[in-house]
Amino acid sequence: MTKRERNVVSLTDVRLPELRAEIADLRERLQNVTEIFNENEQSFKIIADISLALQECETVDDLDRAVGGAMIERSADHARFYVVQPEHTLIGLKHICDLSTLEVSLSETLAGLSSTKCEACRAETYRDILNVEVGDPASIAQIPVSHRSLRGVLVIGAVDPDFFSNDVGTLYLDFLGATLACSAHRILTASNTNSLNPSSLKTAS
Repeated sequence: MTKRERNVVSLTDVRLPELRAEIADLRERLQNVTEIFNENEQSFKIIADISLALQECETVDDLDRAVGGAMIERSADHARFYVVQPEHTLIGLKHICDLSTLEVSLSETLAGLSSTKCEACRAETYRDILNVEVGDPASIAQIPVSHRSLRGVLVIGAVDPDFFSNDVGTLYLDFLGATLACSAHRILTASNTNSLNPSSLKTAS
């Protein structure tokens, strides 16, 4: 074997392990992309189901059930929708409340939200906002809800402290808040009182 042939064999021996390592890295990246795609697809399906449930609401009772039902069944453990200065007094609802019913500092904090916020929280905070006793810590997502004259905050909670960690992406949550805002405005504003269930909503005096 000539010197030139020996050099070719040597370069091949060096390059083959490098190529194998590059292929293994590409396979791992592809696997990660596939997993992310599957997770996003599942998240989108959950949000789409909730959004459809909200759009199908015709009365305030429907909306209350969607907030407390569809959102909890398909996303987290507990949910409440706080309305800022509602045009009507909310009566007999479990999951839709006047924001002013919260303690002042909590009410002001939620009212001042300008973007969706996810964080771990103390059991006391979880109880004060969602009226549920949980272990410590838990986590909550606070989502501003705004459409025309309607202002509010959707709070979704999970007993898992990492479920709504501060590095969670908020794209789907923002979309959920926007969908709720449109449905709530349609149902809760004064111009649509004829569509409301009198047993659940009374005109404020």
